[in-house]
Amino acid sequence: MNGRASKSKGYRGEVEAVEVLTPVFPDAERYGNVNGSNDLGDIKGVPGWAVQVKNVATASLGAFVKDARTQADRLGARYAGVMLKLKGKHMRDSVFVMSNAQAVAIMKRLDECTCERRD
Repeated sequence: MNGRASKSKGYRGEVEAVEVLTPVFPDAERYGNVNGSNDLGDIKGVPGWAVQVKNVATASLGAFVKDARTQADRLGARYAGVMLKLKGKHMRDSVFVMSNAQAVAIMKRLDECTCERRD
């Protein structure tokens, strides 16, 4: 795939990611290429998160999650995640990837919130 086709594929993934996020996070939008080597993720307007979007044939999940974490640290965001578009699917039918440590921390927090409501 040439550079132009690859950029177009990435752009489509980001646009679909924004479509998925805006019902819950109305300020979600693409960053575009404004930050260069100081990348802060692909989507802004999701408080506390650095969101990386990938629309690729071969997924390097470990590298994607590591990059998202680096971007979150640069942004000062608590969480980092990757919205990974699956072949032939819209982003709403694709997957979200994060580190196990972060997922467990979120599960624990959600459980604490649920327990507070049950009491």
